[in-house]
Amino acid sequence: MKHLLMAGVASLALIGAAEAQTTLNVSLNADLRTNDPGVNRDGNSDGVLMHILEGLVGARNDMSIAPMLAERVEVSDDFTRFTFTLRDGLKFHNGAPVTSAEFLWSWKRYMDPATQWSCRTDFDGSRVVNVTSVETPDPKTVVMTIDAPSPVFLALLARPECGQTAIMHPDSVGADGTFQFPIGTGPFKWQEWRKGEYFQLEAFTDYVSPPNDGTSDGLVGNKDPKVDFLRYMVVPDGATVIAGIRTGAIHFGSISAEQIDEFRDHPTLQLLSVPTGGHNILYFQTRNAPMDNVEIRRAIAEAIDLDQLVAMASNGTGTPNMSLIPVGSSWYSDVQAQRPAYNPESARARLQAAGYKGEPITIKANRRSNVPSYAAAIAAQAMLQAVGINAQIEVLDFAIQTDQRREGVGQISSVSVTPRFDPSFTYTFFIGDKDKDPSRMWEDPRAIELMDRSYTETDPAKRQEIFDEMHKLMMEEMPSVFIYNMVYNWLAPKSMTGMPVWESYPRLWNVSLD
Repeated sequence: MKHLLMAGVASLALIGAAEAQTTLNVSLNADLRTNDPGVNRDGNSDGVLMHILEGLVGARNDMSIAPMLAERVEVSDDFTRFTFTLRDGLKFHNGAPVTSAEFLWSWKRYMDPATQWSCRTDFDGSRVVNVTSVETPDPKTVVMTIDAPSPVFLALLARPECGQTAIMHPDSVGADGTFQFPIGTGPFKWQEWRKGEYFQLEAFTDYVSPPNDGTSDGLVGNKDPKVDFLRYMVVPDGATVIAGIRTGAIHFGSISAEQIDEFRDHPTLQLLSVPTGGHNILYFQTRNAPMDNVEIRRAIAEAIDLDQLVAMASNGTGTPNMSLIPVGSSWYSDVQAQRPAYNPESARARLQAAGYKGEPITIKANRRSNVPSYAAAIAAQAMLQAVGINAQIEVLDFAIQTDQRREGVGQISSVSVTPRFDPSFTYTFFIGDKDKDPSRMWEDPRAIELMDRSYTETDPAKRQEIFDEMHKLMMEEMPSVFIYNMVYNWLAPKSMTGMPVWESYPRLWNVSLD
């Protein structure tokens, strides 16, 4: 008997141009790194492209997986064969019909090493699963086969950081093989990019939502475009964002935690504080001295009063969490809540035993207004200096900080990481061989073994045991200090209707201005 993953039963919603009214101006703290899905990406890129591109399946609000471009998904009893049937009437932004042939073209491009798709190694057998075949027996059917059971294969396909493994039209790529711009199936289509200033999307008037009950649901559900254009304005400075929202030049933007107090009961502006599954982290480069010494890493963990740091960095909105698993996750257990006690005396003793002699330890940070990178670095610096660590702060442009972290440069980086759908995906972001990927923070063989097992174990109870053992090991080796799950604070006029946020992403379908 086959397991069926079915879409909802409500009728499809066909969106006409008459419903769109205006341009919605949204601030972004940094320009796009790319508009090529899953390539040289960051959270901003992911959040924009999810309006343009869609995959076979997508995530609901509760992080479960539902059909998106697929009408239904059939999963074999052994969890190795996945058959996707495409919905009728789908069109690309250039008017071409969507068929299984475009999925096959997109898949081959993703899996070509020359594309540098960030998720390729999760599907080629070198890391997570091994896709042994992709068949397209007819224009409406895609059949994917993997070589071993996987409880997370559909979630792997749906990840925003992978561009949702979206089906793109081949005209997205020029005749010389150069990526031009994404031609997808989403509620908005690519229009213009003035780098460093803004980029703009246009409502796709032929868009058809997945079957839904009339409401948005994660990245599926009702996805009607309610405005003619989305204009993303590059505004790195938080004060400028607020000034723009006050004047109406910006309709929606993220603000820092220290800016929220004056807007809690504002007469014309609405404040949205949205907890997410993402993480704020003091990310250690564990091969670089002195972070290669586990006793120094443990000393840093004990020197940090986590409750106080979180209260300061989040303006009282965050909850301390040193686990890779978010507090709100069903996988968050009593074991996941364990963390080292704040103990300055023990930290000093560890530093002395490790032979630490006051060498500078630099915390790299950025000043993006919607993340606590700098605020967390300032608080951590004071706590580390209190136990004798010569902690310094280096403020970098976000793109440079990201590049250095990925290249394995530095000692500590105060960073924020967007949510993942499953704990295994979060582990994959941090764990692995630094010779192959310098961005990995943790390369303990046991951690890698546990992570790999989590991708093949289909029994939920046994997966929980794996995650709990992973957390205990992390508390011993302290490859980084996880601070708290991200809370994003957004500001908009009260005339804005709809829910413009999902997890850490602006979600701007079904959003309109009065």
